[in-house]
Amino acid sequence: MAARRTVIATSARALGAALTLGAGVALVAGAVLIPLPQHSVAVTAVEVAPTPLPQSLVCPGSLLQLSNGAGADATSSSGIGSPKRNSGASEADVDIDQTPIAAPDNSTVTDETAPTVVTAPNADPGVLVAAAQSVAVSQEDVAGLASTNCAEAKADSWLVGGATTVGRTSFVLLSNPSEVTADVDLTFFDENGRLEAPGSTGITVDAQSQRVFSLAGFAPNAKYPVVHVVSTGGYVAASLQQTVIRGLEPGGIELSGTTTAPSTEMVFPGVKIAGTSAIAQRLSADGYADLQAALRVYVPGSSDATITVSVASESSGSADGSYSLSAPAGVVSELPLKDLPDGTYSVTLDSTEPIVASARTSVLSSGAIDFAWNQAAEPLDDDVLVPIAPGPSPRIHLANSGDDEATVTLRTASGNEVKIVVPAGGTKGLEAQPNTVYTATMTEPVSISVNYSSDGQLSAYTVAAPSELAAPIVIYP
Repeated sequence: MAARRTVIATSARALGAALTLGAGVALVAGAVLIPLPQHSVAVTAVEVAPTPLPQSLVCPGSLLQLSNGAGADATSSSGIGSPKRNSGASEADVDIDQTPIAAPDNSTVTDETAPTVVTAPNADPGVLVAAAQSVAVSQEDVAGLASTNCAEAKADSWLVGGATTVGRTSFVLLSNPSEVTADVDLTFFDENGRLEAPGSTGITVDAQSQRVFSLAGFAPNAKYPVVHVVSTGGYVAASLQQTVIRGLEPGGIELSGTTTAPSTEMVFPGVKIAGTSAIAQRLSADGYADLQAALRVYVPGSSDATITVSVASESSGSADGSYSLSAPAGVVSELPLKDLPDGTYSVTLDSTEPIVASARTSVLSSGAIDFAWNQAAEPLDDDVLVPIAPGPSPRIHLANSGDDEATVTLRTASGNEVKIVVPAGGTKGLEAQPNTVYTATMTEPVSISVNYSSDGQLSAYTVAAPSELAAPIVIYP
């Protein structure tokens, strides 16, 4: 009987549990089947368009040497040559302001030779401003032409050029046009890889001032230096100056802006090859090897790069062929630019790995030597300004690395206009009017540079896209 009561009690509990579970399932099912009330609230959003700040460009000012000219102080830098500037805006009747900034590392600086900030403070939002400068020097130990596009300050940039071997002097120029201090870190690479450079981080560049550093202090005896510049707080416009002297013979001077960020494609419009016969006779002499036209390439990644070099001649307008080169990872290489007859070319690099690069060419004429560092130029598809600084025989160069034909319209402030058709993969050049600012409009992306050449003078600079204007932002209260 006791066992029977246990069974009945257990069965009753089981039945109760089943009934409870069933009621729960029915309740859940009812909740699913019965529509629940719905309620939604629209999120309030406000689109705010910040007022764009006016463009601010920095012209680096006079060239520099490691003494005061009398040789009394070889540990400080002093200015040589007076910069000649040209500036303009995309709209007529816009006042351009040129304001010198402090240059504490230049012992002979004046307002005329100081680095200069170029702005159009009263221009409407979206008005473009452009400027460029050139400096010609003819001294016993320094001679040549240096030109550069006055640039916007950046947080991150690359300098590819210079050397610190015997007879080569290079400076890194950091110009801060902003109202706040810039904290700058410099990282150096050369043919041996990344360099340990004490004192190269946490560099302070005061607001509205320029600092100058001898590259040899960070990268002594470097044949192929590359500098990575990273700035926080205020941004800086970085540039690199190099002078060459071989024995007692001046070998030229150049002032280079930044090249494009690491990429698998690099485009160099307007690479000028001149005086090849005279240069060939000098290459075997001690100290003259860097007269050879070459590509300087740094591969920042961990894999070696295979680079296809495509060359297009301005005389034909179309591609003239291609060849392949290899560049090891983590070090800087100088690769020969295939023997080319005198002329002007666009050079395109297609790499299996991201690279930074520049192209060096030289001129030897009437016994005088000069050289140019051609930096990579980004393809431009929006209107840009092309400033022409004073200088000998200025030319504008257009390179089309795309697959479609591009028509480029160049227009001056006076209304003069010229249209140039640049074939896919090709290049075109035209004479420019000195002291003119052109507005360039293109149907397809093209890369643009300006170069100058004459007996014993050679220089070049690229045209960069202006920074994006302040974009609208959406605020959710």
